[in-house]
Amino acid sequence: MNNMTTAQTRKLIYLGGIVLLLIPIIWLGLPSDGRADSGGKLARLRSEYDLGESDLGDVDPSSAAMNLVLLGMRGVAVNLLWVDLDKQKDMKRWAEMQAVTESIVRLQPHFEKVWEFNGWNLAFNTSAEWDAVPDRYYWVKTGGKFLKRGVERNRKSTHLQYHVANVYQKKIGIADESKQYRKFFLHDPDPKFNGGVDPEFNPDAVDSYLAAKKAAELACEKEKLRAQHILDRSLFRSMPARCQFDYAMVLHKDGKFGEETREAWQEALNDWTQKYGKEEFRVPIGEEFFDIRMEMDREDIKAYAKSPDDVVKIARAVEQYRRMVNYYYWRTRGNCEADRETSEAHRELYEANQFYRKQELEKAKESAFSGLQKFESILRKQEYLDLKDEDTLVEECLLGVMVWEDIHRISSERVPDEYPLKWLKQERQGNTSTSQNVARSFKRLFLDD
Repeated sequence: MNNMTTAQTRKLIYLGGIVLLLIPIIWLGLPSDGRADSGGKLARLRSEYDLGESDLGDVDPSSAAMNLVLLGMRGVAVNLLWVDLDKQKDMKRWAEMQAVTESIVRLQPHFEKVWEFNGWNLAFNTSAEWDAVPDRYYWVKTGGKFLKRGVERNRKSTHLQYHVANVYQKKIGIADESKQYRKFFLHDPDPKFNGGVDPEFNPDAVDSYLAAKKAAELACEKEKLRAQHILDRSLFRSMPARCQFDYAMVLHKDGKFGEETREAWQEALNDWTQKYGKEEFRVPIGEEFFDIRMEMDREDIKAYAKSPDDVVKIARAVEQYRRMVNYYYWRTRGNCEADRETSEAHRELYEANQFYRKQELEKAKESAFSGLQKFESILRKQEYLDLKDEDTLVEECLLGVMVWEDIHRISSERVPDEYPLKWLKQERQGNTSTSQNVARSFKRLFLDD
């Protein structure tokens, strides 16, 4: 009897202990009902520090269900899916590859590398496997939209936001098919959009470079709260201004030389000098840290420095960072391109090329010569001397010289001994890269069908 009593007593003690332990467990782990200060201690801490599922991004119910069903086997399932993804990619089974990708992101919705790798894979690698440009664009767009979904699921992610901007800027704006991609970005080839934009990929219906700029600005805003490890901070935060420069340059390629283009250059210059140029960057100098700006002059440095030695150190650091981001060049280029004379020079060389294609040789010769004269004047100015080392601008000028000289050859006329930018041609004669690029441009514009 005593043994039975002792056993019952032990059971009651154990039961009482369990009940007592449940009290702090419930107090700590009680789920929130959505109201402020509701739920247990852990739920309130998650809410306070934005660590809940909904704080990270949009919640996918199917993702939560899959994780619940798999319990502790999620890691094994993910590994098997990654192996399957590589196999489907090697076998070029694109539909199956997309299905596997969807399964992976349901299991790992907040693992940013999943979104980054698969978005990049779709936009850059899978797209290259197709021959037709509209098909390539479909996969570029699929990769970009996948990354945007990743941003929605991980709203605080600086990295994913940067990669969205990267697809807009580099894959659509700079790829070999960029001319067609930029056209498709505004006029999607998919019949269901009736020649308009895909609102999921281009919700603002703007040029791809402007979409890249907006995405880069969002990435810079997120970077203030969550550091990135992609680029040096000074390079990372230059991206919005660089996208604006790219937009201004592509307007020239599109044959637009009016106020719209000049204003685009002026905005790029303002973004570079007034926004980016005045941002502070904390940099290590020796054993200390200093805050520097790209637009910091000698007086600013003296006012900030604590000693003459600091003046020298800070000035050297500012110079190093300016050179790293090519600050002087873009400031000079922006000032030059915002000038009406430069805009006119670009327009006249562009028109010379159009006249030459139509075999209106006299008009082509006149426009080319006038454009070359203007660039001669521009590149002789003291503040723009460095631009003679800028390959893109030099190649545009030398293409103008080639067209002008070829018109003389076709017309059986002798090329004058002296003409605008002859000195630039002579300077670049030994540069194989420049000569090949100019020859390629001439062939593409005038000889290829």
